[in-house]
Amino acid sequence: MDVLLKLRVLIWALLISLWGVMIYQYLGEEEKAMTPMQRVVNPYRGTSATRPRPPLEDPTLSPISAPAPDAAPAAAGRPADPALNVLPPPDAAGPAPSTDRLPAETAQAPAPARTSAAARAPHRQRSENRSLSLPDPPVPPGFVKSGTRHFNVYSEQHAASDRFLELVESLHANLMLDLAPFSPWARAEKVSVFLFQRQETYRRVTGRPAWSGGASSVPRRKVYVYESEELPGILAHELTHIYFDGFFLDATTDPLWLSEGMATLVQVERGLAAPNWLRENLVRLEKGETFPIENLVEVSNTSGWPDDKVRLWYAQSYSLVRYLIRTQYRSSFYKFATHLREGRPEAESLYRAYGAPYTRLRALEIAWRHEIARARVSRLPAGD
Repeated sequence: MDVLLKLRVLIWALLISLWGVMIYQYLGEEEKAMTPMQRVVNPYRGTSATRPRPPLEDPTLSPISAPAPDAAPAAAGRPADPALNVLPPPDAAGPAPSTDRLPAETAQAPAPARTSAAARAPHRQRSENRSLSLPDPPVPPGFVKSGTRHFNVYSEQHAASDRFLELVESLHANLMLDLAPFSPWARAEKVSVFLFQRQETYRRVTGRPAWSGGASSVPRRKVYVYESEELPGILAHELTHIYFDGFFLDATTDPLWLSEGMATLVQVERGLAAPNWLRENLVRLEKGETFPIENLVEVSNTSGWPDDKVRLWYAQSYSLVRYLIRTQYRSSFYKFATHLREGRPEAESLYRAYGAPYTRLRALEIAWRHEIARARVSRLPAGD
């Protein structure tokens, strides 16, 4: 009996030791990424503008020259983005189709084409292509250029305020807590932000619908926004497309659920600006109102969908991405995205990155449903 008792104690001690090592590794990995977040201050909260808005010399002319007729969108077929705090008009049946993330450009050269999965370049070559330096865009007529360490800011009529420049740098620091592995070029290269004073001018230049609050061009690292109370969240969302979707340039395009789920996650947790429809849709998920995961990941365009269906799809995409990053290893999520970029199916990429029990998408769905039933995912960070 003494031998059996000692053997049992030894086995239990071994199991507890292994469990302790796993917990230590998990917490150690997370601790490395726990750099304090920068405070996000909204310079437009409680006011319609930070300065008087004089009219343009000729209000019928766009301050940015028209694009070349053959400028091809890099993300054609992507839907207009309801993950912004600017909602569509009441009579809209759903988000209108658009060339999301590549509005009208001043550059004359068309966007670089993406290669197909069948014609993949070696991984090292793709990394070098993504890190190529881009020239600073010329200053458009009617705009003033300002600069920070990570941004060129082109603001309409006046130089950007110090508070706005502080905002973009604070957002950059917060976004890098999650996105630095996907955009190593961001340490030395700049993103160009075009800041419009008026939504009308923004819409005329970008061609975006009336409810749009922001747009981005991933290949050219450009973001287009206009002054509004929702600007910090919109800017965080669009910058995420630059930093995360750029990881997939010259390779297989990231799935829509992953792209928008990541952008919404960063907007909520790093920009501290949750869309005003998100919480109620997370409650719907907690109550079991969800898309089957096989259907969710197949969506490539939500145009024509009713608003409540689109918002539920965005909320579930956000929640799934949050589960993969916040409750699992961050390094596993990077491996997952890398396998997707190489053209592997979602189920294979998931297993290669996370291992058992994630042998298929259904296993991920079961684990995610257990998590949202156990934890209140509708509890969102409070903004400034």
